[in-house]
Amino acid sequence: MESSTKSNSGTERISATIAELAKDELPGVDQVFALDLEGTARQAGALQRKRAIRSAGDLLSVVLVYVLRDWSLKMVAQWALLQGIGYLSDVAVLKRLRGCGRWLGMLIGLILQNRCRALQAIPRVRLRLMDASVITRPGAKGTDWRLHLGLTLWPLGIDGIEITDAQGGETLARLAPQANEIRVADRGYAFVSSLTPLLESDSFLVVRINWQNLPLETETGQRFDLIAWLKVLRIPSEQAVWLPTSEGRFALRLLACPLPEEVAERGRMRARKNNSKHRRKASANTLLAAGFILLVTNLPAGAWSIRQVLWLYRLRWQIELAIKRLKSLIQIDHLRSQDPRMVQTYLLGKLLVALLLDELIQQVAYHQPDWFHSWERPVSIWRLTQFLWESLYNWIIHPVSWKRLLLFLPASRRYLCDSPRARPQQLALARAFLEAHPLVCHPFSC
Repeated sequence: MESSTKSNSGTERISATIAELAKDELPGVDQVFALDLEGTARQAGALQRKRAIRSAGDLLSVVLVYVLRDWSLKMVAQWALLQGIGYLSDVAVLKRLRGCGRWLGMLIGLILQNRCRALQAIPRVRLRLMDASVITRPGAKGTDWRLHLGLTLWPLGIDGIEITDAQGGETLARLAPQANEIRVADRGYAFVSSLTPLLESDSFLVVRINWQNLPLETETGQRFDLIAWLKVLRIPSEQAVWLPTSEGRFALRLLACPLPEEVAERGRMRARKNNSKHRRKASANTLLAAGFILLVTNLPAGAWSIRQVLWLYRLRWQIELAIKRLKSLIQIDHLRSQDPRMVQTYLLGKLLVALLLDELIQQVAYHQPDWFHSWERPVSIWRLTQFLWESLYNWIIHPVSWKRLLLFLPASRRYLCDSPRARPQQLALARAFLEAHPLVCHPFSC
């Protein structure tokens, strides 16, 4: 009887929700983030004259359609016409998009400042994950740009962004340290100049290392023999070590956890493969270290056990999944231009969408906290992001009615018809031939 009552009440609630759909729509970007779009657009020089595009909101809509729909500039202009934004040429769209990079960067900076300010107000220590991803131009190989991200695990969301060229390496110093965070990173961040700013500011860190990329010392200043220590380990263990830097020596905990044999063997196979690419043989020390997870941390041993620190590092995989969602759903690594200014607009526009998705996910968490805390039926972040992405995508694109399309059809010729050219279109020639031939039936004579 109780389940029936719950079912009936649930059905009534869903029916009431459906009844409200006609007058419900997603809030604008300025409402979600409390941003002054008009003021920032004028300040950044993105909206100097209100010709054709009359507001910063309309300009942002054009940018988002360009970065999300991957249309040609003419198709973007066609969409702007159908939405009543303005009657622009493809060149006019190009000029406006090229001038939006600084504005988008300003908007993203303001969003991240507000987000980090709110996170700092949280009384408990938060977990901040760091990683980077490579972005390549169309048809190119290697690295053209590198996207550096910081991710707060709860509330889940991006809290730091930086875009660099191929020379911008991974470092913990790239995002400013904060007092109430534990920063977790992979082996790419384990070098002295990367760790020093956080150690100097008394921030907490958990970083995986290789067996030879940090000059660890004993308390007396002698070089710590990591390999000799690993040879006798059979269980997760830790060792007090010191890291010499330009700012002094800092005490760290060195943690080592032996891997299961099958996992260790896969690590040794990767080590052999990586070394063979450089035409060298993996050393015995490298193969030995491949059987362990090696971490350094400055978390106090009394508050954080070895097992808890290992769990903290295990959670680093969440930023890998976040980057995978950005690549699979938003396709943030798919560039479509060689023009550096257009690339800047394209990347920053997609990052703005990523921040908007984060905000929507946090609103879902506010309204349905049990989804995120449940052990039996926790929410799938992937499916939730995909669902919100489709809703956001449809909201940005704005479906066009057939009546409106026919209304603007005469003005659409500049976008849908080819420009005059020396070599006539083959289909146009075929139509002319059919119309001129007396024995061939064509649509206008039958």
